[in-house]
Amino acid sequence: MVERKSVLVGGWFDLPRLGADVWSTLVRKNGVAYDKSMGFKLDAGTDIPSAVRTLRSAGIEVELSLRCFICGKSACPGCPYVGSCDRTSVSTQCLCADHSPEKGVFALYSKTFEDNLKS
Repeated sequence: MVERKSVLVGGWFDLPRLGADVWSTLVRKNGVAYDKSMGFKLDAGTDIPSAVRTLRSAGIEVELSLRCFICGKSACPGCPYVGSCDRTSVSTQCLCADHSPEKGVFALYSKTFEDNLKS
């Protein structure tokens, strides 16, 4: 039986109990962050394609979603490219449907980038 899991890249998520070999591969080889109280997280240090393959081989089908760089919410709902986007290999700096059509989005993007550098 295949379990489906929706995962927001950069957000914490839980997984069912994994065998030691799968856990070790995810955390040590694929670079998936792990915290005993928070769970797992795919972030900049994660080899996302390998982590998705490891989870698939353990019977977990992962549906990735990316965060909006401006507001932080999921950017995939409402995206016109969702059907053809390979979320395992694209930049995680996407824009949600609320921000992508804005004419001043470059200024918002630049300000968010600048604010992130300061923090």
